[in-house]
Amino acid sequence: MTSNIGRVILLLTTVLLGGCFVSNAPTFSTWKNHQELYQVSQKLKVGDIIITNKDWRNPLSWFGHSAIMISKYKVGEYPQLCTGYYETDVILWLSKKEKFTALRYKAFNKKFKATFLKNISKTKNEQYKIVEKTNNNAFYCSQYIWYLYWKTAKDLGYDLDIDKDGGYFVTPYDLSNSKYFDKVLFTP
Repeated sequence: MTSNIGRVILLLTTVLLGGCFVSNAPTFSTWKNHQELYQVSQKLKVGDIIITNKDWRNPLSWFGHSAIMISKYKVGEYPQLCTGYYETDVILWLSKKEKFTALRYKAFNKKFKATFLKNISKTKNEQYKIVEKTNNNAFYCSQYIWYLYWKTAKDLGYDLDIDKDGGYFVTPYDLSNSKYFDKVLFTP
């Protein structure tokens, strides 16, 4: 019981003090037309992480939201309570976002990609829940992405913690500031 209270306090502290996503990275904002949206979507690759800014209308998005490119045309995510894993067409998903940052893992090669895709198929059927980041029985948005990268590296024989501060929980902010990613630029 005491450890659960401690975890709740730790989560609230993380959200209130360190979790808010304020990007210093290049962001893309406000779509001018469908063609522009299509061009941006074509620059995203499997494994790219898409992080949106915080949304004050939704308490679960007060620290931003993250999703992952699972194919050239699809985004995978754990978006909210009672939903579980969800896949959406990338153009449809991006069309509902005002601002986002995209991150690309510097060491994402063919071998990593193959193992990464296998791990996606193994993690699609869990529930949404705020859990410790190494837990694979439930996921929340940024923890799901962290887990995919952590598990893939582990399967390939090395350690990888893409969480900037290495804490108990991982937020979109932790991913955005990780040294393992480059920001994807969408210049014409």
